[in-house]
Amino acid sequence: MFIWNKKIYMDDKVCKSPYKYRRIVERKKVVKACYCITLPANNNNLMDIYSSRELWFKYRRLMGLEIIGMAADWDSAVSIVGRIVRDIYSSKGYISPEALREFFE
Repeated sequence: MFIWNKKIYMDDKVCKSPYKYRRIVERKKVVKACYCITLPANNNNLMDIYSSRELWFKYRRLMGLEIIGMAADWDSAVSIVGRIVRDIYSSKGYISPEALREFFE
């Protein structure tokens, strides 16, 4: 089961039809590409980027990943991560996994 954050970041393509991309992730639809940015699965990372195909695996679904961003391609996913880091840094003055979790609460 995935947790969809209310402050989810999206690229322009996903922004046009967010429910379509959400269904892609939830219903295991086959698409060329869709990437999800999540809160880190461990404390060594700041954020994780997963292909929607990787999220099909049962162990990924059982992890309870919280999705904080969605993108239609890899470059947009990296761009969104940069935007998130920039927004957190401008509001808090520093970046850490704890600051990231606080930002998305």
